[in-house]
Amino acid sequence: MPLTLSLFGTGEMQKVMFLAIAFFVYLLPLVVQSIDDVDSVYLHTASTLGATTSQSIRRVLVPIAAPSIYQAMRNGFSVGWGYILLAEMVAAESGLGNIIITSQRRGPREHIYLVLVVITLLAFVTDRVWAWGGRHLFPYREER
Repeated sequence: MPLTLSLFGTGEMQKVMFLAIAFFVYLLPLVVQSIDDVDSVYLHTASTLGATTSQSIRRVLVPIAAPSIYQAMRNGFSVGWGYILLAEMVAAESGLGNIIITSQRRGPREHIYLVLVVITLLAFVTDRVWAWGGRHLFPYREER
């Protein structure tokens, strides 16, 4: 947070960059792990059939790792809602963060709870959309 405040000021750009950096830092090791988990048999088969390195990446590694990467993105998006709450509380001049800070200072406190319920509902709906997308993109991964 302090790094993005010093680089981007206290505006909306700082919040967006904080969320982007936090998401990237969370997602990078998970993507690397997903690609690393692809069994080498697939790569050996592709090279035996004459695939180049770029073809092996595009047609073997990425498609096999895609469901795990998608799940990592879904989890990262869920963690991101916590970061959104943090980002909204820093220099909140408008939006939901401003409602929370104004309600803390002057009341009514019910507005704080309302904002938290709204954010929680948005997070829940977003997670359901990610789950629906995962079921339709990767139906073979669905557990029965």
